[in-house]
Amino acid sequence: MTQRQTLKVRQRGGAVKKPAPRCQCYGNDNKPCPKIAAFGSLFCAEHSGCPMSPRSGAEPRFEPEVWNNDEATYKSMNCYAYAFDFRNPSLIDECRRNNGKDCRKYFPQPGALNGDRDALDASARRNCRVVERLMKADVPDIVNSSFQDKCPPGTSKIGLVVDPGEDYHFYRLDPDGFWSHKDGSNKVKRFDALRRRIFNPEGASRDYRWQGSDLNYQDFCGFYCVPRNHPILLGQGGERLYSARRQQTAGAHLARQGRRGQKAQKTRRRVVARRQTRRHLRSGLPW
Repeated sequence: MTQRQTLKVRQRGGAVKKPAPRCQCYGNDNKPCPKIAAFGSLFCAEHSGCPMSPRSGAEPRFEPEVWNNDEATYKSMNCYAYAFDFRNPSLIDECRRNNGKDCRKYFPQPGALNGDRDALDASARRNCRVVERLMKADVPDIVNSSFQDKCPPGTSKIGLVVDPGEDYHFYRLDPDGFWSHKDGSNKVKRFDALRRRIFNPEGASRDYRWQGSDLNYQDFCGFYCVPRNHPILLGQGGERLYSARRQQTAGAHLARQGRRGQKAQKTRRRVVARRQTRRHLRSGLPW
């Protein structure tokens, strides 16, 4: 995942307040219920008996210790890797040899396995349609699904969301019916942006701006059944994107330094000119 690490709030109409927790069930129109969840519950009073998403029996076990206990693993594998239960030992070892520094460059990215590793460098391509297409190019036997559908044997469900033009994010269904995820180089977790358990990622809170982040995964792209009966291979795509962003940051820094240098140079010239003027006045010589 191309996770943004900045803690500067993107200006989208001013400061963002902490959103109210919404019901994580569906209404009669088969859309997320817009009602506020009852206190201490994931649902409104009307949907207190909301059924879980059906499981196929192929869901990967929720084992946060496998991902979280090793710094090199959680720093080098992202949400895309977690959704597909993919860990690349060679890249994890490289991260470890690098003492856990700059390990985001090892992130798997949608499309990278299919030869399009820089597909998401352009912000205009960070949308549901493109990310879904790239994901299916990497893993062709993915099939679209829904929250209520049961995945075929040997497959299990994931969910995809997007902050348009900024980032994508994945969730995966656990054997007990709740959902877990891994945001970028952070650890695996089972709670949403409001720190509530995730019963349904479409109805969960995905707006992190109230925390000081700049991410709001407002677009829910869909549910998908992905294969679990054979190993999944994903391609490394983070290095080029990471390098491009690092170059952009470095370029902006150099530009700031250049502007500061020009300002300092002008200031020095003014100081020198004033000194020369004072010396000339004290000398009594004509101009």
